[in-house]
Parts: sequence; C-alpha cells; structure tokens
Amino acid sequence: MGRNLQKLALWAVPLAFVAVLFYWAMVKLLGLGLQQNWLALFSDAHFHRVVWFTIGQAALSALLCLVFGIPGAFVLYRKKFFGQSFVKAFIAVPFVLPTIVVAIALQSFASALPTMLVILVAHLFLNYSIVVRTVGGVWQNLDEEIEYAASIDGANQWQTFWRITFPALRPAIVSASVLVFLYCVTSFGIILLLGGGNVSSIETEIYFSLTQFLDFKTASAFALAQTFITVSVFALSKIFGTANAGLEQVSESDSNSRIKVREWPVVVITVLFVVAVLVMPIVQVLSKFSWQGFLDLSGMGSRELLNISVWQATGNSLRNIFLAPGLAMLLGCLVSWLLSRTRWSWLELPFLLPMGVSSVVLGFGYLITFRAGWLTVPLVQAVLALPLVVRIIHPALVSLASEYREEAQLAGAGSWQIWRLVEAPLVANALRTAAVYAALVSLGEFGAASLLSFGDQATLPVVLYQLISRPGAQNYSMAMAACALLMIAVFVISMTSALVQKRRRSF
Repeated sequence: MGRNLQKLALWAVPLAFVAVLFYWAMVKLLGLGLQQNWLALFSDAHFHRVVWFTIGQAALSALLCLVFGIPGAFVLYRKKFFGQSFVKAFIAVPFVLPTIVVAIALQSFASALPTMLVILVAHLFLNYSIVVRTVGGVWQNLDEEIEYAASIDGANQWQTFWRITFPALRPAIVSASVLVFLYCVTSFGIILLLGGGNVSSIETEIYFSLTQFLDFKTASAFALAQTFITVSVFALSKIFGTANAGLEQVSESDSNSRIKVREWPVVVITVLFVVAVLVMPIVQVLSKFSWQGFLDLSGMGSRELLNISVWQATGNSLRNIFLAPGLAMLLGCLVSWLLSRTRWSWLELPFLLPMGVSSVVLGFGYLITFRAGWLTVPLVQAVLALPLVVRIIHPALVSLASEYREEAQLAGAGSWQIWRLVEAPLVANALRTAAVYAALVSLGEFGAASLLSFGDQATLPVVLYQLISRPGAQNYSMAMAACALLMIAVFVISMTSALVQKRRRSF
C-alpha cells in the first residue's frame, strides 16, 4: 500500500505540471471559441481542404525522413569512419534553425520546383536528424551476436534486418515517425513562407484567425482538429509500435565495425543526401555572412530597430537552455520511468498531447491565462520539449531486458538505485539524445517566444526574425551573422554530446 501511494505521489508531479501549464491554458483559449457556433465550420469545404493538405504533407514528409533517415542511422551509429562525430553533430543543426532562415536558404529553389516539393524538402531538411538520432541511438545498442548467429544459420543481410533488426527497431522507428509527423502537422513558417500563399495548413489558418481577425471560433475549430489528429496518431503508434520481437537492448556497444564493400551503396546514398539536402542550404546561408554584420551585433540595428542587442538576446536564450531542458529532462525521465512500470500505456497520452498543439496557439493561451514574465518562455519551452523527451526515453526503457531489474531487486536494490546504477547507464544514449534535442528545442523555438518575450527578454530567434523582416542592408547583414551564431551554438551542443559519448566509451 505504501509503495502504491509513493507511485501516486510521483505521478502527481508531472500531471500537475502539464495540467497547469498546458491544459489550463488550452481550455481557457478554446473556451473563448466554444462560446460561439463553431460546429458549422466542420462541414465547410475550405476546412476539409486545409485539414487534408496538412495531413498529406505531414505524412509524406515523415515517409521521406524514414526513407533517408534509416540508412543514415545505420551508417552513423553502426559503422566507424573518420569524422563520424562531426557528421552526427552537423546533422542536428537544421533541426533548430528558425524556419524563416530555412525558407531563405531554399528560396533559390522555390521558383524552379513545385510548391509541394519545396515544402517536403524543407521538412526533410529540418527533421532528418530526428529519425537518424532516435533510431540510431537504439540501433547502436542492439546485440550484434544475435545478428551474427542469424548469418551462421544461413540468413542473408536483408533477412537478418527484416526478421531480427527491424522488429527491435520498430518502437524507435514509430516514435521517430510520430515526432516528424506531428512537427510537420504544426509547421507554420515553412508553409507560410515557401507556400507563397498558394496553400494553407491548420497552423497558418489558426495564426491568421487569431492575429488578423481575432476569430476564436475558427481558431478553436482548427485547434480541435489538430488535437484530434494528435490523439489519432498516438493511438495508431500504440497499436503498431509497442510490439517487440523480444530482442532486448544491452549495454552500450563498442563493436561498431568498419564499412564493408557491400554496404557502400547505403553510404553513398547517405553522403549524397547530406551534401545535397543539408550542406548546400547551410552553405547558402553562411555565404551571406559578413564580418561587418558580426561586429554590428552589439548594436540595435538600423534606426534602433531592436530593444536589445543580439548578444543580450543570446544571453536570454542561453539562460533558457539551462532552465527549459533541465525541467523537461527531470519530468520526462520521471514519466518514462513510471510508464515503463505500468501496463496502462494510455497514461502516456496526457504528456504527449502538447506535441500536437502549435506553439503559436500555446503562446496565445499563455497570454490570456498567465502574467508574462522572464520565466514564462522557458516554462512553455519545457512544455513543448517534454513530449520529445518522453518519446525518446520511454521506448529505450521498454526495450531493456527485465532480467536486469529483477537481478537488481534480488540483490536488495531500491527503485532509485535500480534507475541510477542499472537503467540509466543502459539507456545513456537515449538520455543524451533527449537532452540534446530538449536544448535545441529551447534554443530554436520561435512561435511562443515571439508572443511572450517582451522588451529585454527577447530570445535569439525573435531578434533574428525582427532583423530579417525589416528592410535595410545592415539589418540583413546582422541577421545572417545572428544566424551563423545560432548555427555555431547548435553545433557546439551537438558536438559536445558526441564527444562525451565517445569519451565515455573509451573507458
């Protein structure tokens, strides 16, 4: 009885967090729209077109990320080659870039390609690393001895992959697919800037309904559609993603092999993709960098456009990086640990729903619910990062062999000791990946920050947008320098994670 009460107390902490900082704000926002006759919108033809376009482009984007991301996970996490750590850190850079920067990088291709294709390429550019790092983090820990035994029994490489490796990776693949799909469902800047006004998504409809027309009825209808899509996707992921073939994770493997001749086609595909889709757009942005723009970052821009300098905004972003990811990791680890010890998988849903709600909508909810202050932005960023942390850590914990916990319990270890001494070391890759992405979400988040960071509390992406959206050569030059600064910060975070992992393996 005492143990059950202890678990209930532990559940109460994260539930209270999301109840106050997410559901309260959303209910209050939706309540403004539900006071009107919003049900009629569900039969509107324009509403149907927007919803189906949103679902279609998100599904295609997720499929493309899987097609290119799974080979990338194999090359980067199962093989050894020179510069591996550098490439792992580099592919995380696009994920955090403000969408307006991505749009600028891809504008040269926008006129030559169909609108839908440009949007898909932009989403592939942004979300490729989610699949690579989520799937690769699990793939790296799979026991190679089982694959070797299958080859001895006469199975070829493809048979080994489909019958042994793929079932073990399926939870991670489904998790990555869900993450990419939901990020693309809530995509705003890409659709707005690269769509050229020819297409509309749920996100853009919500934004214009709120900011231009104060139409809470329409915004509420689209927000409810977003929520329905989110719940449906999570339900499908539970049906198809939780089954496991019985291949359990072991401790971090240091047996990654050199690239074999028969594996070179996968390597070539990965290299061509990274160069064409990731490197070239970043080079396009960096080519616009100038030292004068970098020196001007201490100023306020042309005609004193900014309230604070770029360096001050960078300080605000760095402060948020410590607060938001720390809170998201603390609560995310607790939720993942509790979920791994219950059969009620639906308990994951309350913590994952924030992933399917746009940061713009959540920002408006905070504006009408809470008093804005310096702590508001890191709190909303923690809410946005929490689902990401849970979706990365929980599958890793579920994949662990139960024998490890049972042996520790027989030895007299308590729950905290089992987590600290047994589980955490075995899922260290997943913990590290979750921490990195939580930090990147905080650093690059723009939608909510643009609404909640006032005056001297503006973050780096907000200042970057202010510079790009105003005319003037000095503002544009400063924006490109700020973008380069953001890229460097992302690369340092990712590279530090990779070096820590490499150093940990050397002992």
